[in-house]
Amino acid sequence: MAEATDRPEVHLRMLVPDDAEWVVATDRASATALAREHGWETGKLAAELDEGVWASDDRWAWAVVVDGDPGGFTLVTGLDQPDAEMTVRISPKVRGRGVGREVLRQLADHHFSSNPALNRLTGRAHERNIPMQRVFNAAGFRMEARYRDSFVQPDGNYASEWGYALTRADWELGRHRSGGHGYDLHGLTLELDEVSEGPHMPGLLIRFLQENRRVIARYDADTLLDGELAGILTGDLLRYRFVHTEELADGDSREVTGRGRARIQRREDGRLEIVDQWSDERGQHGRWVLVQPLSEVAGDS
Repeated sequence: MAEATDRPEVHLRMLVPDDAEWVVATDRASATALAREHGWETGKLAAELDEGVWASDDRWAWAVVVDGDPGGFTLVTGLDQPDAEMTVRISPKVRGRGVGREVLRQLADHHFSSNPALNRLTGRAHERNIPMQRVFNAAGFRMEARYRDSFVQPDGNYASEWGYALTRADWELGRHRSGGHGYDLHGLTLELDEVSEGPHMPGLLIRFLQENRRVIARYDADTLLDGELAGILTGDLLRYRFVHTEELADGDSREVTGRGRARIQRREDGRLEIVDQWSDERGQHGRWVLVQPLSEVAGDS
């Protein structure tokens, strides 16, 4: 499974006043429409760091050091409560190398071990920030909420965010460092690429969520509505059951249920590909190839 082997050396250290300049620069460089800038001013941030504002009982600021050089920063707030919230910013120059995943793991190890009253570490990701969603999932954090219209976008409109959490029980079981359940489909969208058997389904898109081996997905196409599947992923094989609404030529519709087996593999260009064989309760069956769009291929942070 084409996992990267050149993982960088990552560690966390407390931010100090001399870090303010590069922290502000990193914040500006890493901000996007999906992750807003904090808007710090260098002198003010340096003063806050000198006064200990970001090294207190309720909040902490960390420098992310990658192969000996500054690679980002992370903030943890609410440490005086059972739930603490994290914000992670990784410099664009070190993304795609597993840095974000290792940062989340180290944050969990430090804060759960040093604070017995802490029960949950939480974080949010914009609904279209697929790389960050996958980082949370890879570090054992589970998606548990959708915050509707919670993120103000540059144009003034609102977008939703996904909420993730790692509990103390998760941490004690080592789920933040397991990462051994095979392929990770969480947050990915795959589209129909080839039909070798069965009906063609123009416009078919499947959007996946995953928790360990459990996979659910929602899908739709031109004449197919409200589709959902759920299954178990073992190695590279997903066994699932599905249900969807099919629109008929006369304007009516019908509910269709069935089951399938999907084999997951990686193409030479790095995209995930699924070879899907399915059958429904009417006796129809098909064999499709679905592939991750080139526009969505991105390494984790």
